[in-house]
Amino acid sequence: MTRTAVVSLFATCTMKCGYCDLAESGQVLDGRQLKPYHDKNFIFRATDFFNKRTTDENKWLLIFTGGEPLLAPNIDLLCANLFEAGNRVAFYTGLHVGPNSAGWKLLLNTSYPQVDYVMAAFHPEAEQWEDIFFDRIRALKDRGHKVFFRFVAHPKRLHRLDELAEKCQKLDICFFPAALLTDNYPRAYTQEERSHLQEHSNSLTQFIHLEGGIDTTSTTCHASNKIIGVHLLSGEITPCITVDGPVIGNIHKDELNLESGPIRCPNAGVNCVCEIHYEQDIVIGAEDSKSFTQRKEGFVDAIKEQDPLKTIRAKGIQFYVNPQSGMAKNISDEQQLVFSDEYVKSSFRRNVLGIADASDNKITSTTNID
Repeated sequence: MTRTAVVSLFATCTMKCGYCDLAESGQVLDGRQLKPYHDKNFIFRATDFFNKRTTDENKWLLIFTGGEPLLAPNIDLLCANLFEAGNRVAFYTGLHVGPNSAGWKLLLNTSYPQVDYVMAAFHPEAEQWEDIFFDRIRALKDRGHKVFFRFVAHPKRLHRLDELAEKCQKLDICFFPAALLTDNYPRAYTQEERSHLQEHSNSLTQFIHLEGGIDTTSTTCHASNKIIGVHLLSGEITPCITVDGPVIGNIHKDELNLESGPIRCPNAGVNCVCEIHYEQDIVIGAEDSKSFTQRKEGFVDAIKEQDPLKTIRAKGIQFYVNPQSGMAKNISDEQQLVFSDEYVKSSFRRNVLGIADASDNKITSTTNID
């Protein structure tokens, strides 16, 4: 059996996406969050937690997210310790790190199966260095990585779907356009926009995203058993990455209280939009691991079925009755692709450092790909 831990390393990031609450709040600039990773005792404490709970029959898949997880100091040590016990990792990354960084070197020197997959997100800012991004995708592919090309389908970027799909097909990597998930989207997509996105959707997960996620009022899932959410800086563990509680353990206290079987959602009524829950067969009745396994191998065609979700609907599962998805909350201007440096710095001073800025005004991003 494989248990999945979705591990949020920190909020620090190299990107300032306009649809990201970490960017709007300024948390992406908080480099102080990297400091604990310089301490090897911090690293050993984290890896020992998982390794002592690893057996021949039970392994862990740690999916590292952020921020930008490849920024983590000692990320190579963190992974090497996990690999020694037979555990695996995966990365959600924008690939926007230096060629000599420990994170990039790790990906060049380690591949599948230790690194189960790389979800490489092509963010709006990456269009300024698109050739480099694709060069890095090729390098990962050449080294045996299972690579996804993840593309947040912001309305201002939909015109690139056909072109990017063709590029991914030539590279034989999975093209994974994901619906914009905010309090207003995907509801705000026009029918034309929705249809265009569906033409490039190759998994049940993407169609679930287009419905805004699954309503958890009456669903059951394997959270707290087959999956956990981990905030590594605090060490706190929750049933999954979408909910804030209950706290079921702590990495730094070496505590974990798993459930023995399926549970009702601890935050019943929230929309479940975490793609990992479907790809790892966590939500009962909405399993999508078979498709995920196929997509890891390379490019797959879009689903042509009229209603791919009909089997899920027949099980009584409902969608998008509550706009609070747990993702991209409180975004004030969803039409903005990238926050300006000035705005993010001001938000960092105000929201993270607690320093008032009398001249604080939102400055519209100069990045424009209309």
